[in-house]
Amino acid sequence: MTHRLLVIAGKNEALRALPGQLGDDIEVRVLDSVNDALWEVRSAPPEAIIADLNLPEMSGLELAEILPGFDVPTRMLLYSNEPDPVAQKQAEECGVYNFLHAPISTEELHAALREAIASAQELVAQATTPPEPEPEPELAPASAPVPEPPPRVRPRPAPSPVSTRSNRISTRSMTRTRPLVPPVEAPPPAPAAPAADVAPAASVDTPASPFHSSRSRGTLVVTADNLSHTQTIMSRLAQDLGTQCIMLTDMAGMVLVEVGTSHSLPTMILLPLLSTSFSTTGEVARQLGESDPTTLYIHEGVNYDLYCFDLSQRFLLVLVFNKKVATSKIGTVWISTKRAIRELHDALR
Repeated sequence: MTHRLLVIAGKNEALRALPGQLGDDIEVRVLDSVNDALWEVRSAPPEAIIADLNLPEMSGLELAEILPGFDVPTRMLLYSNEPDPVAQKQAEECGVYNFLHAPISTEELHAALREAIASAQELVAQATTPPEPEPEPELAPASAPVPEPPPRVRPRPAPSPVSTRSNRISTRSMTRTRPLVPPVEAPPPAPAAPAADVAPAASVDTPASPFHSSRSRGTLVVTADNLSHTQTIMSRLAQDLGTQCIMLTDMAGMVLVEVGTSHSLPTMILLPLLSTSFSTTGEVARQLGESDPTTLYIHEGVNYDLYCFDLSQRFLLVLVFNKKVATSKIGTVWISTKRAIRELHDALR
């Protein structure tokens, strides 16, 4: 069985020399950028990724921060040309499997990579192995049933004349169907007095605020007061990434804030479909014990790239890229949008 290792080497010659050094059972691919690696992870997750700490477009630490969002068993390793305790601590916080630094021998590097690949295999095996059934409790051997003794019948004493008479009297009194006394008609009930303390019913025609989310039962809500700040954050994100439009919607797919233009998109159909795909994320987060997760949906197409982020199960942030104008880079989108989401959390409280 062949295993896969992705290498983002940058200018690291030790990493660039890895192809052909690990044997025929490990396929090594050297990629030019973090963005290429993330698209590869999305389509066919490898067992391990090793990246240089310092890369031109995005650092290895930023890649380590993004990778857990893909929910794959890929093990992440970082390589530094010199010891860096601060970066090593940050890498551990991001869930990096191993932080390597020079000087390191070729044998030690190969052993670390094989260990990471073996660890990823164990994760896959644990996820695919069904749980063992619990042993059934042993039953005690059944003993032969003991026959019950026949019931003892006691002879009834002969009824006395007095008791027989009393029985006849009680039977006649119970089976009498006509009352001895004619019924008395009850007076009609008095009309209920009108309640003086009942509040008038609320009018159903009161218009709702156009800035209020239809699912604002949490701490985040779009109001007229924070609308301007929300638009500023989204406009800055659109300028940084080159999007055609960015939309903030409620969980029903209704647009609350929009920057850019979406006139060429079937938003009336597209946004409810996106909201449907996120309908179960809240329950998934609860089952995993997550308090504030980030869920990402990605569509890569010929004409458009689309990213949809979930904001605390209250809103969806939808980013649309027109590929005739600008292409998206998944790593840059993730880092910039996560930063914008943190700002939106503060603005919408």
